[in-house]
This record gives sequence, structure tokens and C-alpha cells, in this order.
Amino acid sequence: MPNKKSRKLFDRLSPFYNRLYKRQHRNYARIFHEMDHCNLSHFSTIIDVGCGSGAMASVFSEMGLKTYAVDHSIGMLRVAKSRRENANVRLCRGSIGSGLPFSDNSFDVVMAAFVAHGMNADQRLLLYKEMKRVGKHLVILHDYNGVRSVAISIAEFAEGGDYFKFIRVVKDELMDFFGNLEVIETDKHSSCYVCNIGCNI
Repeated sequence: MPNKKSRKLFDRLSPFYNRLYKRQHRNYARIFHEMDHCNLSHFSTIIDVGCGSGAMASVFSEMGLKTYAVDHSIGMLRVAKSRRENANVRLCRGSIGSGLPFSDNSFDVVMAAFVAHGMNADQRLLLYKEMKRVGKHLVILHDYNGVRSVAISIAEFAEGGDYFKFIRVVKDELMDFFGNLEVIETDKHSSCYVCNIGCNI
């Protein structure tokens, strides 16, 4: 979980994500380096859940955070381990379904980028539970907002996830589960959904 079909899909797509790495890295650097309201540099530890090629995790590492990254796809982790930018990122294999391989309250910030929209409602609930369990301060989803495009709709239909429902219900789901939510627009089609889970920051 995500399911075996999804894992195999991302194994096959991993070479494509390798080619996208530099573009993704630039985009995440813009979001987390240059946008003050998304700057996480005052935290110490972070985990990227569903890290893919590690492009986002590498940005956090460059910011000086002790960075962990986990993914269920062997192909994606192979790409992530091959990138020199990820030299200081602690990469491991894991999934939400089997539980993240970390103890409670391990990380200041728990991040999942473009993961939740591919899950159904029950899977997302497990994601929220695991993110809250291993986190101390913030849970952040970086994912699609309600602004749709033809290209995104076609791609997400092909992936077979829950994108179309996700964009309708994500705000209510997060408010119901975490009791608070701040939405920060990062570009036309995506936002950071930020939930405070514990200590004052």
C-alpha cells in the first residue's frame, strides 16, 4: 500500500523520474528555499514519505535538515541512491500499509508529496495516522489543489488513483483528523496542506 499494481507502475516509471530529477529539484528548491511561508530550515529532522527519486529530500538535506526518505518502489529507490545530490539523505524502503519503520515522534516534520491523491479514503486515513505517529510538530501534504487541467486529469485517470475525489475532500479530511489546517499555494495546480500535530513551534 499503495498496492502492488502501483508499486510496479512506479518501478517502470523510475527512469522517467530520473530524467525529471533536476527539474523537480529546482521546483522544490523554489518552494522550500525561496518562499518564506514554506521555509522549514528552523527544524532539525524531516522525513519524506513516498520520496520517489529523492529530489525533494535532497533540498531538505541542502537546507541542513537531517533528512530521511522512504518509498515502496525499488526502482525509485534505485534512482534516488544513484543521485549524488542524495548523498546525505538516509534512504530506506517502506510503506504505510506495513507501518513506517520508525518509532513514535521521530521527526520534527513529516512530508508526503503527491502521494495522498493516489490513495483511496481508507488508505489516506492510514497515511495520516502514520504521519502523525512518527511526527513531532508538522505534517505536510504537498499535493494537487482543486485547479484541474486536462493533462493532469488524463494522467491521474491512467494512474487509477483517487485524484478526482481527493481534490474535493482533502481539506475536510485533514481538518477532521488533525483539527487544524493551513493551505499554502505553491503553484497553479498544487498546494502545501500544513497541519500542526504537537509542540509549539
